[in-house]
Amino acid sequence: MYVIGRYGRVGKGICLLVGVILLAGCQALATNDTGKINFRIPPGSRLVLNRELTIPAGVAHVVFQQGEPGPAANEFEVNCRFEVRDLGPRVIQPDSFLIARWSSQREWVNQPSILRFYKVFHLKSERQTDIMPMTCQVWSYPLIGRPVTIRQVQEALGDYFTFEFAGQSPSE
Repeated sequence: MYVIGRYGRVGKGICLLVGVILLAGCQALATNDTGKINFRIPPGSRLVLNRELTIPAGVAHVVFQQGEPGPAANEFEVNCRFEVRDLGPRVIQPDSFLIARWSSQREWVNQPSILRFYKVFHLKSERQTDIMPMTCQVWSYPLIGRPVTIRQVQEALGDYFTFEFAGQSPSE
C-alpha cells in the first residue's frame, strides 16, 4: 500500500508489471517434454495397460524395471510398483486407467546418505476397482539425485503401459 500511495499511478503500474512478470515466469517453467522434471500431467490423462499382467501367488504387486516385470528391483535404477488390493495369483486385463491425481516427492532412506525420489499415480478404472496407487522411484545420493521424470517412468514400464496425455494426440 505504501508504494502505491507514495508513487500513485506509476506505483500501480510498476506493481502490475512486476505481477505479470512473476506470473509469466512461473508459466515458463511448464513444458511438454516428458524428460524434464517440470512436466505436468494434464488432468484427464490416462495410463493404458497394453497387455495382460500376471500377479504371482502370494503377492499383490509387480515391479517394473527397464521394461520388464519382476518380483523386485535394483532400487538405484528407476522402477515402478504396480499393486492391487488382494494377493495373487491374479491376471490384470488390458485397461485404460484414469490418472486421478499424481505427486512427485522425496524422502530420506538413510540420512544423510540416500534419498528416495518418487512419483505416486492414483489410478482409477471402471472395470478393475482394486488397483492401488502405482509408485515409481529411484534411490540416489543427495548431491546427484534428481526427481523421476515421466520419460524414466515410461522406460521402466516398457511396452506394458503407455501414457495418454489429455489434450495431446497419441503421436506426441
